[in-house]
Amino acid sequence: MKIETEKLVLIGLDENLKKLMLVPSYKIGSFTFDTETRQLISKDESVKLTGKESYLLVLLAANANQFLERKYILTTIWKEDNFRTSRSMDVYICKLRKLLSKDNNINIVNLHGKGHKMIIQNL
Repeated sequence: MKIETEKLVLIGLDENLKKLMLVPSYKIGSFTFDTETRQLISKDESVKLTGKESYLLVLLAANANQFLERKYILTTIWKEDNFRTSRSMDVYICKLRKLLSKDNNINIVNLHGKGHKMIIQNL
């Protein structure tokens, strides 16, 4: 039943994001992200992410080492670009940085007011 609920959430997603979420897993440095269970897995632990955290992580991981415009991220995930959603995204970015900080080869950089880039060395 839970998996059906997860799939229903995909129905309202942006088409590009929906395709990215249908990929079974993403290798992000020393982490693996399982899209079905929304688990970020390292050799030490596993953390379940929220829907928005998952969408943001997948969007960044699928476009690793590429700059993504802030407006594109906001309209793809939140379907709107305003102050409230912008601040929400900043909080999610901060949480993802903290979760991924265990791997020194991963860094999410910000070009102030322009967008974000997930840099994965040794990709």
